[in-house]
Amino acid sequence: MLDRRTLARPLATLATLVAALSAAGCVVEPVDDLAGEETGSREDGFVSDYNAYFDAALASGYVDGYNVVGSITPPSWSWGKIELLEGKQKFRTEGYNLRTAKGRWQDTFEDSTYPLRTYYGALNQQLVDGFNIFYKSTCAGTVGSSAAAACAAKGPTRPEARFVLLHQGPKTAAAQCDKTKTPVLLVHGAMQNANVWLYPGGNNGSGGTYPGTTQATGFVQALEAENFCTYAVTFGNFHGDNFNQATHLANAIGRIKALTGKTKVNVVAWSKGVVAADLYMSNPATWADWGPKYFEQLAALQAKAVPAFKKDIRTYVALSGPHLGIDLNFRHPFNPLLIYSTAENAPLGQGPVTWSWMSAVQCVTWGYADSPNDIFPNPNAYSVCENRGGMWPDFWTRIYTSNITGLDSTGKPISTKTLSALNTEQGASNVSFDKYNLAMWGSVDDSGKLVSAYLGQMQVTYDLRPYYPIPNRQDDPYSYDWSTLDTDEYKWRDWIVLKINYNPWNVFGGAGYMLDDTAHATCRATAYDPVGFPCRAKHSYYQASTAESYTLGGYSQYKLMDGIGIKAVMEMGGNLISRLKSHGLSTDLDYLYVLHGTSGGASGQVFEIDGMDCPTCDPKGDGVLFNVSIAARDQLTQGWTSTNKTAKSKQEGVPYGHLEVGATPAVWTKMITQFKALP
Repeated sequence: MLDRRTLARPLATLATLVAALSAAGCVVEPVDDLAGEETGSREDGFVSDYNAYFDAALASGYVDGYNVVGSITPPSWSWGKIELLEGKQKFRTEGYNLRTAKGRWQDTFEDSTYPLRTYYGALNQQLVDGFNIFYKSTCAGTVGSSAAAACAAKGPTRPEARFVLLHQGPKTAAAQCDKTKTPVLLVHGAMQNANVWLYPGGNNGSGGTYPGTTQATGFVQALEAENFCTYAVTFGNFHGDNFNQATHLANAIGRIKALTGKTKVNVVAWSKGVVAADLYMSNPATWADWGPKYFEQLAALQAKAVPAFKKDIRTYVALSGPHLGIDLNFRHPFNPLLIYSTAENAPLGQGPVTWSWMSAVQCVTWGYADSPNDIFPNPNAYSVCENRGGMWPDFWTRIYTSNITGLDSTGKPISTKTLSALNTEQGASNVSFDKYNLAMWGSVDDSGKLVSAYLGQMQVTYDLRPYYPIPNRQDDPYSYDWSTLDTDEYKWRDWIVLKINYNPWNVFGGAGYMLDDTAHATCRATAYDPVGFPCRAKHSYYQASTAESYTLGGYSQYKLMDGIGIKAVMEMGGNLISRLKSHGLSTDLDYLYVLHGTSGGASGQVFEIDGMDCPTCDPKGDGVLFNVSIAARDQLTQGWTSTNKTAKSKQEGVPYGHLEVGATPAVWTKMITQFKALP
């Protein structure tokens, strides 16, 4: 599906990067009483009214159901039909930033290295056109033109939470499928959309695929070749709220039942998409184990809005999903650095960061070629790194991607300054909330409202170190060579060491050095616990506003980055994974097929290496997600009788990686075989 150049895409398909703090024994008050409980704002400006975090109801009020707003017919080489569904239920407002907004043709990144517009631009435009059925805005643009104006905060590139697209395969739309068979609904993951099921390698309109990819068609064509009526959803925000997406899943199934006359649907969910499916089939509205803190109470309200499972799924294929969460970006400092440093619409860096701020020294530039407007532009020095961290006077200024410093005793965010003010004080110019709001947990905006573009990622955060500790690289035998495998070692740590040591004043002496343990694990652990494991450096340059200490004629000490830690992030996500961990799927599900990757992926693509004991050892996962998350049959079938578990579920591994399992014909064959197996 993707070549090695798109190294950050594991952030993408995985769409899973977070965790949940257990709150065992805490029982929530009846959620009916919560909506009006918080009506004011706190002294730090945080808007604590629960109602402020949900979209307003339609004229009919909050009810279980949906409207079909309209449809479009894409070009003949693409989908047969795309419908826009509008949910009538209660939806939490989706946040967006420049990296999570839907990309028009004109927004899709294009250069000689990443010709994405050529192969994905027209497909992206179809999504924007689909959401524009409601908005009817000229800002949506067209293929081949870059003249459209920027879209508003609510519009086709940032659709409101109640909207979802339902795609029909070309044969399905033409009524050339067998309606006596159970139809299939495909659910995408993070940094994906429905197009991944149709053209995983893109399509330039003439059948050409993205350089380095070989699979010209997708699972949609494979299913329709077997006469299955085939559908797929595209969510508004690919990192979006999982409760919202569970509701959209219920609505999409309802629409497919109406179109086909069938009472059940086969559902295939990939990566982050499994969380929405898990929620729908576990009836979260009935959960009574929410904790008392602010965001768990907010999650309780969200859970109540998810429709009850209508016994309308025949086979659920859980394809390499984070049933027990993910902590990928917490393990790898290079991931946040990549996101800080990459252009908003580039192929890399569209995931969330796990730091509140980082020192500008980490930006991958010496002060040159760090803007798209430079003669020799460096695409790895754009975004919030632009014009930052080039030389000593700017090394130790900070780049803030959140203004939240922690949670108070009731679980509400603490913030004392706006995101714009923090960055302006550090010398940044042309600061916008939309550009800098990159932290997984978001920021409090200028009106006092918490805004996160990564609600779904925050909800699936879970600390997996008890299962897979961060290894000690230095204790390994000398024969073990991690240098070509460990992204942090050769793209993050080595780079920082080189840059900090650079000394233009004295070529015979280093300007500074990193403070690190011999295992090189301290900086990895900082995102988990910013207080207990701070990542620091010493340097001869003194920056008065950020130095922790200073010795005259010696070195100043600086923190390289800071954050709120994984426990606080899990709490802000409502500790959702802890809840999922303690609730299985409904026994009314006909069949569960847990299908997952067992390989690190194609050569050179192993990404989640912090569960490995050596460079050639079993990666303990599919290259992005650990086994404990993706192979979760026992977790999903808790509450089932042993007879039911044996008769109605199975789990199987396939020798592919996370980025391949949904785009590989051998895996499609397994799923199709399973669909045919049930009477």
